[in-house]
Amino acid sequence: MSKKLLSCFGRRKDRTSRVMASESIHAYSALPNSGNRECQQKPSLVSQFSKEVTDFSSQYGSETSISYTACNLAGRSNIYPTYGDFTQACVFRTYGPWWNEVPSSRKKFNKRQADFCSEDFIEVSFDIEVYPCKLEIWETYNPGAVVKIVACDSSSGSDVDSGKARWQTIWKGEPEECPPKSRIFSPPLTNPFFKTKLIRLELCSVKCHYYTELDCIVMYGSLQPFPDLEHLSLIQQMEEYKNYSEPDNYVYMITSLMNQISVDASSQGEALDGNSTIYENKEGTVPVLEPKGEEEEKEEEEEEEVEVEGDRVEELPIDTTAVTQDDTIVEDNGFFDLLPEEVIQVILSYLDLSSLINTCCTCRLLQKQCSDSLQYTELNLQPYWYKVDSSVLASFQSRCGHLHHLNLSWCGGRNNTVSTAAFDKFLRMCGQELSTLYLANCTFVNSDVMKCIANFCPKLKDLDIQGCSKIDGTDLLHLQKIPNLTRLNLYRSLVDTNSLVSLIKVFKNLEALNIGSCIRINNFDEVCLALGKNCKKLVSVDFWRSKTITGDGLVALAQGCPDLEELDIGWCPGLRSGSASLIQLVQTCTKLKKLFLTANRNVCDVDLMAISTHSRQLQQLDILGTREVTRDAVLRVLQNCPKLTMFDVSFCMSIDFSCVEAWKKEFPHVNIKKSCQH
Repeated sequence: MSKKLLSCFGRRKDRTSRVMASESIHAYSALPNSGNRECQQKPSLVSQFSKEVTDFSSQYGSETSISYTACNLAGRSNIYPTYGDFTQACVFRTYGPWWNEVPSSRKKFNKRQADFCSEDFIEVSFDIEVYPCKLEIWETYNPGAVVKIVACDSSSGSDVDSGKARWQTIWKGEPEECPPKSRIFSPPLTNPFFKTKLIRLELCSVKCHYYTELDCIVMYGSLQPFPDLEHLSLIQQMEEYKNYSEPDNYVYMITSLMNQISVDASSQGEALDGNSTIYENKEGTVPVLEPKGEEEEKEEEEEEEVEVEGDRVEELPIDTTAVTQDDTIVEDNGFFDLLPEEVIQVILSYLDLSSLINTCCTCRLLQKQCSDSLQYTELNLQPYWYKVDSSVLASFQSRCGHLHHLNLSWCGGRNNTVSTAAFDKFLRMCGQELSTLYLANCTFVNSDVMKCIANFCPKLKDLDIQGCSKIDGTDLLHLQKIPNLTRLNLYRSLVDTNSLVSLIKVFKNLEALNIGSCIRINNFDEVCLALGKNCKKLVSVDFWRSKTITGDGLVALAQGCPDLEELDIGWCPGLRSGSASLIQLVQTCTKLKKLFLTANRNVCDVDLMAISTHSRQLQQLDILGTREVTRDAVLRVLQNCPKLTMFDVSFCMSIDFSCVEAWKKEFPHVNIKKSCQH
């Protein structure tokens, strides 16, 4: 790396000013190449570190701290090139497959996009709008989780009044299993056709052996369009014109665009059937039909009355041109018309959402079958979060009369492209049978939305509203109208103690509750007492970073909920080992499969001995940061818990790496975690 670049990327010692300070912009005469640091000459290029984290899905750190939090991704590098576990990094809440193998894991939708695997996202802004040509993500621990990079048009394409926000995927890949060393990840980008200063990363940590940690982001770009951007923009417009309902109009528009690209007429090929011409361009050959005259078009319109389906779903990445009522089924259709409707329905049930709607456009027979409400008993729109707006919701209303499961997580965006009125109308028509509703990190969720859910979803059992910052405890009280709720995710919500206790008294059948990082709950013992008294079927509860929970609350929870299988009391400083509350917990709740005691400094050998004796079903155990446990106690757990698959002993003073390596050989079925700093 040249000295010039090193001066730009130098480590900054002043930690406190890193998050809020505006970072300087540097102009270069070189265009960086992801594969080679030696750059070709190119003027007007600027580079900049991210200025601010504007949104994110989860974080390992506390809401009131900067350690292990998302905001650490803003500003200059503070860690690279060092590899290891550092509090100054941006760290997300989960890693690996472990959170998907417990009772609290989300329902898996059958009709899900095959190439969508994102579990987390983080959105960062920059000082200056540029046409990006290169993005660097500085990964300093367990790299390989970034699977998608999306850029937002923060000028012409983002309008709050119209509810539009244009996003473009500039890179997409798969999660990687990378060697344990820091790296600057700079994938090849698809140049967007607009300036941007807002970038969104999507991550999937399923292949990471431990928490992935990010240090900073650097974006390179030009203040002016690159020479070939005009050409690329026209190519993009061609793709957009595919949504035209009239093929001839589409071809005419493509012809016009091709002429704008200044294709040499001498490169024309032979005419096809006397009506089409092959034009040659960089993308290959494109067949183009000559546009029909007005009289010819008028005659065809008189012969065939086209009835276009009212549903508007073209905002999804699929073509939804409807089949006309006067279309005739082609004889050579694979004999689909000879199959019973039930058989066709079974075949179509294997298609994902995009394929189902594309198939709807093939012929009248499949249009009818693909529009059947039985094909839409579940609707997962999270993979299309950047395309979903109010009109898309409206387009699905006629098909979702038997909707049971709906996932709108991440939808709505920073410009609230989904309106409260549109969501209200959708639930009025499609919410009566709804049992699963995921609205994680949805910006449109407010008090009115909570009223809609309470009024129109009487059969709702599974609700995820984590990260919804526009609702508080008062708004959540509307959920008292849904007494049969069994699963509730309130992670990073603004629920308060009194509101939550009132809800718990109503939810007698509650099985899973996530109240991790809920900073407005000031008395978690009261919450534990309410759960123990009212929720006898409770199987999973997440108290992650619940500062006020004590041994008394833990004992009350254990006595009232003996069927607990999953308990996270990580980073709960109020728990004291001397109270013997943990021992009473494992003696009473013998079905425990997951127990996280992360950073509980008072856990000792006596507690581990109790776990090894009573928790024979245990699969996951986290004792990170416990100071008083010894090797013998840890070994006892490994020997006596035969179903154990994950055991985190990071930062336990008495457990060194040589011990861990020896245990890995002796207990190969257990993933023993030992984080490190180099």
